[in-house]
Amino acid sequence: MTVAPRTLAGLVVPGDGRGRVLGFPTANLAIDGGDLPADGIYAAWARIDDDLRVWEASVSVGANPTFDGERERRLEVHLHDVTLDLYGRRLAVTLVSRVRPTVRFPDAAALVAQTAEDVARCRALLARADP
Repeated sequence: MTVAPRTLAGLVVPGDGRGRVLGFPTANLAIDGGDLPADGIYAAWARIDDDLRVWEASVSVGANPTFDGERERRLEVHLHDVTLDLYGRRLAVTLVSRVRPTVRFPDAAALVAQTAEDVARCRALLARADP
């Protein structure tokens, strides 16, 4: 579902480190203003610091219901095909399209399989969108 483009920005802060272990490293953002969109997975464009380069990204908004424990809602950004240390850097993320709602998976393997599909769908959506 296409969303009205919305840009969120914030500092990359430590998370649980789970995305890296699962093969999809994410940058957890401390959002300026703290106002998050609806929970779900989004295709997005991302910029690092003041760099003009635009990166393809998949974004997760929510509390990660697959894993036990109380968690605050958060925004996590997976930059496609990028291996960078982003801690302490600033990201600006422009949401392009909501791919699906947040759901609880029965286990980590099911989450990894769906995440791979989500990244592929985000790539296809971003291929048709202007940064």
